[in-house]
Amino acid sequence: MRHFLSDRQYARIRYRMIHGFYPDIENPKYLSEKIQYIKLYERTELRRSVADRIKVREFVKEKAGGNSLIPQLKVFHSLDNSIWNELPEQFVLKASHGSGFIKIIRNREKESFDEVVYEVNRWLSIDYFSIGREWVYKGMDRYLIAEELLLDENEQIPSDYKFYCFNGEVALIQVDLNRFDGQQRFLFDPTFKPLDARLYYPPGDRMPEKPSALEEAVQLAEKLSGPFNFIRVDLFIIKGKVWFGELTNYPANGFQRFEPESMELEMGQKLNLDKKL
Repeated sequence: MRHFLSDRQYARIRYRMIHGFYPDIENPKYLSEKIQYIKLYERTELRRSVADRIKVREFVKEKAGGNSLIPQLKVFHSLDNSIWNELPEQFVLKASHGSGFIKIIRNREKESFDEVVYEVNRWLSIDYFSIGREWVYKGMDRYLIAEELLLDENEQIPSDYKFYCFNGEVALIQVDLNRFDGQQRFLFDPTFKPLDARLYYPPGDRMPEKPSALEEAVQLAEKLSGPFNFIRVDLFIIKGKVWFGELTNYPANGFQRFEPESMELEMGQKLNLDKKL
C-alpha cells in the first residue's frame, strides 16, 4: 500500500499505526512530529550528503579533522573472491544506502563466503527510500564498505553513544548496549546524569559509567552538528578515544517517541523550525 501513498500520507498513516493518532506535521510540538516535518520539508543537499557513508567523511574532515574517522579498508560495488581474500581476518561490512546494513566479521576464515555474498547482494537489491520514505536515501548510490573492526577493552562490540544535538548543542545522550544481542538503552543529560525516561528499548540493570572522554565526544558532536537545527551524532568511545560513527538525520525515521510524554515534548521544544510551507 505504501507505494500508492505520497510521502506525507505515508508519514501520517505509519505514525498513526504505531501511536494511535495522527501527527500534527504542519504545527508540530513533539520531537517525533518535528522530525517528520524535517523529513518532508527540509530537503537540503547538506542533509543528503551527510547521509552518504563516503561523503560524510569529507564533512567530518572539514569540520573536525580526520582523527576520529574509522579506517576504511575498501569501497566496492560487489563482493567477489578476490576482494574477500584480501580483507583481514576481522572487519565490518556495511552498505552505503540505508540503515541496518551491517555485518560483523570476527573470523573471515570461518565465514561462509556464499552466505555473505547472498546477504550483501540482498542489501544492494533494496531501495531503502521506498521502505521508509527517508528522502536523503532517494536515488543514493549503492556500494559496500569494509571498515576496520573496533572492539572494546573486553574484545566485544563497543557501546553506541548517540548525541541529540539542537543548533550545535548537545541536549541528550543515548547509550545503546548489546546492540546485536538483547539491546539495552540508557538516556542521560549532557553531563551524563541519568534521565528518568525511555526511548523504545528498556534500560538494563547495570548503569553505564561516565566515559573518560565524554567531554571530547560532546565537543566533537557539537562541531559536527553546528550547521543543523537538529541532527543526531553517533559516536563510539573506545579505550579513551572517540570515533565517528555516523550522522542520523531522522532517528528511527521519526516514529519513536520518548516516554514519558513530557520528555517527548521537552525535546520537541528544543527544536525550532524555520517553516516555509
